[in-house]
Amino acid sequence: MATKNLNDFKIKNDFPWFKNHPDLVFFDSAATTLKPKVVIDAVTNYYQNYSTNSHSSDFPLGYETNKIYQDTRETVAQLIKCQPNEVVFCASTTFALNQIAYSLSFYLKPGDEILLTVSEHSSLLLPFYRLAQEKKIILKFIEVTDDGLITIENLKKALTNKTRIVAFANVNNSFATVNDVKAITKVINNYQLKNLSEVEWPFEKILVVIDGAQAVSHIETNVKDWAIDFFAFSGHKIFGPTGIAVWWTKAEWLPLLKPLILGGGMSGRIDKDGHFTLLEPPDVFEAGTPNLAGVFGLKLAIEYLLKVGVTTIAQHQKQLKQYALSQFKKNLADKVTIYNERQGAATLLFNVNNVFAEDVANYLGHKNICLRSGNFCARLLSDVIKSASSLRVSFFIYNTEKDVDKLVLALQQGFKDGGDFLNDFFK
Repeated sequence: MATKNLNDFKIKNDFPWFKNHPDLVFFDSAATTLKPKVVIDAVTNYYQNYSTNSHSSDFPLGYETNKIYQDTRETVAQLIKCQPNEVVFCASTTFALNQIAYSLSFYLKPGDEILLTVSEHSSLLLPFYRLAQEKKIILKFIEVTDDGLITIENLKKALTNKTRIVAFANVNNSFATVNDVKAITKVINNYQLKNLSEVEWPFEKILVVIDGAQAVSHIETNVKDWAIDFFAFSGHKIFGPTGIAVWWTKAEWLPLLKPLILGGGMSGRIDKDGHFTLLEPPDVFEAGTPNLAGVFGLKLAIEYLLKVGVTTIAQHQKQLKQYALSQFKKNLADKVTIYNERQGAATLLFNVNNVFAEDVANYLGHKNICLRSGNFCARLLSDVIKSASSLRVSFFIYNTEKDVDKLVLALQQGFKDGGDFLNDFFK
């Protein structure tokens, strides 16, 4: 049975979306989560009662806006277990990963190696692909299991004295595979780079970059305990608004990094002769007027997440996935192929045999089931599942066993309608 403590609280009542769409089943939380009313109210509160710039602290209302902005750093720090002055706000995980790659590009040299996996999101792959093109960096791929897992054995095979960065998602956005970051990072941190001077590589170790976009609401995050170097996540994946995200790095690395964007709010002195100075981190990485409404919403989103409990959410997802697997096996049997039965709990990745994933997704959409088809911005995913596209059901706290039953029933109806899932379009 699904986790009762969530269903007993009637948690769907926290989300206005369900009042406006009572007949829809939402299985696309891996793309973006629905927003609880407290978050929507926080965004509205900014626009209705504040609407001031955090840089305008000469009057009380502007001062209060800046205080909430800075307080949100502390809320983020509580979530990922870091220091508030290590928290940098930005627009998206995509921006964050580009900022991180840009900052590190100044220290990379031709022949240096970056380790990735083929199951990564484009936002993690492409910034490093560009470095490979521009700076002759070598990209290598850690071999993963058939459900996207990094094993210690395969990691050790990939590490060399040329390795400078290892970058991966701790929770994959398609398989929902949970990589053991602490164990992986321990191996990386214990790998001794030989004959390498501080001038060549001031970090003096292999850096670990974690794409945490899918992870923060599914597993407990502890960047200090994991001993990683960079971490990024988006607000809209954890109940928050779109357009607000966070990236983190340890305080000792921040002074070594250069901002991708220059402008107001992060400059110190600007002289006519072309010289200028910049503020200290984290302000130096936050040029321009911030997404203040987004920050207000992010604060309440994290507080809501912590109140429900990451462990509670994870357990709910795990039990829902097990229920879905049992219903698929009972009612769909040899009609579907499941790619991530063993790994992960947040998603169910599958295909209807001999039917295009997009056709099935469109059919289900007309049956009031919202899910995603395609490769989910993981462009190399087909190398792992041997299929150009697939269907992704992503579970979250507002999903129930009844939602799963509706999905199974809709799939059964598709088979009854001829099995090509196109009848609704060609009647």
